Amino acid sequence: MPEQADRRRTDTRRRVRAIALKMFTEQGYELTSLTQVAQQAGVTRQAVLHHFANKEELLTSSYEELLPALDAVIESARAHPPSAATRMRAVEEFDALVRGEHGASLVCAQVNEHALRGLAAARTLQQRLGDLTRALATGEGPEGMMRGRLALSAVIMAAARGRELGGRQAERHAAALAVARSLIAPETGS
Repeated sequence: MPEQADRRRTDTRRRVRAIALKMFTEQGYELTSLTQVAQQAGVTRQAVLHHFANKEELLTSSYEELLPALDAVIESARAHPPSAATRMRAVEEFDALVRGEHGASLVCAQVNEHALRGLAAARTLQQRLGDLTRALATGEGPEGMMRGRLALSAVIMAAARGRELGGRQAERHAAALAVARSLIAPETGS
């Protein structure tokens, strides 16, 4: 019986976090309350507070699950000699994160970047994205860094801006990878 209770608790925690990330993305972190999250999840506010002390802890738990996967992408990029192929492999690995279970966290971070600036977990995530940007940079200086950051942003945009961009998700992600390739691996062609 305790195992079943643990599973229910874990399921509730994951469901609440998923709903919160969706709401933070759609209506903004600052405009979303834990009461609204609880209502949407079909649980009481106290149930949400049982799992997360506050909104920041809820978001932080999401980032804590994301960071090891993001670190693996960064380490993989650093482990290989800098080249167009290495940069594209890193973007493809990042795209897999965005398409997978961590996508909601990355999209939420992008959409709420300004609102989340004061949160320690968000600063840590932005630092890691900065590390990945440096691994993707095509050279020294602002242009190389901008190309790396825009490549990451294109991948997140494919997930975050579906209605605006049109097409199916697979088409948007293929387009994002083509844009990324043109930014960080132009010598490989489009």
